[in-house]
Amino acid sequence: MKLLSAALYPVKSMRAVKVSALTLDEKGVVGDRRWMVVDAENRFVTQRSAPGMARFQPELLEGGLRIDDGAARLDVELPRLEGPRRTVTLWRDTFATLDAGDEAAAWLGARLGFACRLVAFASDVRREVDVTWAKDAQTTFTDAYPLLIVNEASLDTLNAKLPAALPMDRFRPNLVVRASAPWVEDGWTRVEVDGLPLDAVKPCARCVTITTDQFTGEKPQGSLPLTVLTGLNSLPGMGALFGMNLVHRAHGTLRVGAQVAVN
Repeated sequence: MKLLSAALYPVKSMRAVKVSALTLDEKGVVGDRRWMVVDAENRFVTQRSAPGMARFQPELLEGGLRIDDGAARLDVELPRLEGPRRTVTLWRDTFATLDAGDEAAAWLGARLGFACRLVAFASDVRREVDVTWAKDAQTTFTDAYPLLIVNEASLDTLNAKLPAALPMDRFRPNLVVRASAPWVEDGWTRVEVDGLPLDAVKPCARCVTITTDQFTGEKPQGSLPLTVLTGLNSLPGMGALFGMNLVHRAHGTLRVGAQVAVN
């Protein structure tokens, strides 16, 4: 099995950036979800409540970030560690971040239609993964774990039940492979990409984000594919499942085309 494609997400819940390789540091994928939008209460904002975030294309710049909404661009410098901090809440975690300033807040707020701020992950902050499923690992602004791997065979099975086929970008993966059968990824415990070890810690429970077109921000099939996926592959207490969350156990580079071994 080979690594077919890779992507990162510079700003949580904005569009993907496809890449030929992902570099892993102690916090996860370098450049992946190191920026995030928060609301007036300093709580994280995603496509769950703001599907229009799918219309924003981020680009990593040296020392900063560019966001393009199709009509205008915003360039933001990475805030300095000694600059203003903003305490935010992401699910159960509350921690300090770096505030990206009033200009970024006004630009995003005008386009999203509500008061918000752009924040960056501070390199001197340690955020643990969800310790219910994994320990001794860090992440940034991901929901709970640093990487997500998905299986093309599972998407084929889901698409066969839908009125119109969906692209894989609906599921916002970091890594894409084609396994021997659908849903086998739910049982993986270990993944190695060219020998670099990753623990497979928890199948990925899905939410309404997969109903949102990742280019337009619209929901062309209503509650599909979430309702169909629930009927095809779900577990009590977890809901619809698609993909496997990973925790890396070494630093290194994951390159498209690399050999992938699982067990």
